[in-house]
Amino acid sequence: MLRRSTGLSQRLTIRSPDPLARNGIGSGSAHCITLYYPGARLIPTAKPGENDDFAPQMLDVDGFIARVESYFAEHGFYEKEIARRTEQFGRIAHVWSTYESRQNADDTEPFMRGINSIQLFHDGSRWWIVSIYWQHESPEHPVPEEYL
Repeated sequence: MLRRSTGLSQRLTIRSPDPLARNGIGSGSAHCITLYYPGARLIPTAKPGENDDFAPQMLDVDGFIARVESYFAEHGFYEKEIARRTEQFGRIAHVWSTYESRQNADDTEPFMRGINSIQLFHDGSRWWIVSIYWQHESPEHPVPEEYL
């Protein structure tokens, strides 16, 4: 089970937005929770129902964990970043992070790919994830070459 660890968040100092973005979503390790700014949002783009169109699903960190925890425990989940584009201005940064998802770390082929849009904030001493908004690749929406 994933739990918040305030002691770890105080010891964890992220000086660059790039490693922070890379470690924001992964195999569900508890240290990831400490990377999020209070009130942060994780926003998958999905179809709420079979006949529905794509829509963002607004989740806080605890809501995201509740949504995926049992699936990750049963099936495994490993996300590998395959490309990144970072833009920064002052204390804010935006990262486009293209990913491949696997159920086992040593799987040769991913079962899914997509793009994360990650917004970051620097509080004067470290970077925090404010939001991660993502969409999986589909036949209708393949990952564009410029994001690979």
